[in-house]
Amino acid sequence: MNTSLVGRQLELTDAMKAHIESAIETLKKYNLDIISVRVVVSPDEKKGFIVEFSINIAHKNTIVIKQDDKDMYAAVDLAVERAKKVLRRYHDKITDHQIDKDEDEVSLEEVDEIIPMELELYKPLAHEDAVEVLKDSKRDFLVYNDYEDNVKVLIKNKDDISKVDIEDEKPLSIEEALEKLKSEDKTLMVFIDEAGKTRVLHKIRNSLFGLY
Repeated sequence: MNTSLVGRQLELTDAMKAHIESAIETLKKYNLDIISVRVVVSPDEKKGFIVEFSINIAHKNTIVIKQDDKDMYAAVDLAVERAKKVLRRYHDKITDHQIDKDEDEVSLEEVDEIIPMELELYKPLAHEDAVEVLKDSKRDFLVYNDYEDNVKVLIKNKDDISKVDIEDEKPLSIEEALEKLKSEDKTLMVFIDEAGKTRVLHKIRNSLFGLY
């Protein structure tokens, strides 16, 4: 399991790092294939500290948890407890093939989940052809590759179909893009990730998002 600890606008002390790493270790007890855990800590004038956990599990949704507290250590502990609820749900599904309904609803309300999506259209399309495909479908938007292998997005408006441009040329992490999408109350955004790839993030329903 790869771990990444990031301090934004503050330097993480050895004690902070040790506490976060110890918290991450407790997630292993569910015997799930956790590929990576990324933790970002940042100060906030009103909330004290904001801690973001991004947990990548093989063949499962990426779990994104944001927690704030006046005390950084408490924020970490609260975030981990919320993560445990989701991991326990995954574990129970695998071992017992049952999910407690009440626990499932609480987890979905508390945690943002991101589902990796694949392009439905692998054949490159011209803009005009993509417009026709979207017109003939019941979907609200279409993600496709053009002939130069660039990711393009069309969205179906009330009266026409328009292209969705990249929100910002500045690279964004998945967590940053998610926060921006939620704060601006949008259902879809196109952005450049930290690896320089064009990505598309869209809201499926409350706390559930798809990522191309």
